[in-house]
Amino acid sequence: MTPRSENTAEAIKARQDLEKALEAAKAKRDKVFEDTDKRRAQAEADYWRTVDALLTDAYHGAKTDAVRLLGVTRDHILKQTKKHRTQTNK
Repeated sequence: MTPRSENTAEAIKARQDLEKALEAAKAKRDKVFEDTDKRRAQAEADYWRTVDALLTDAYHGAKTDAVRLLGVTRDHILKQTKKHRTQTNK
């Protein structure tokens, strides 16, 4: 490879343009990741609120059935429904 020409105006401009383009691409990606994380957290909260609503005043044995169907423990269901029941929208 030939040595990089560091001092020409063209090389400096090219590096500045590359830096700006890379920063913009990174900012766009970071924004998508942030939005995705927020949507995932909201979906998780909605899910556990729905589970809570379905199990509240349900038939005898509903929690046992929920454990089998959801593939989690009763304790996990209790913790998640309690967490999301009291959690305010952020």
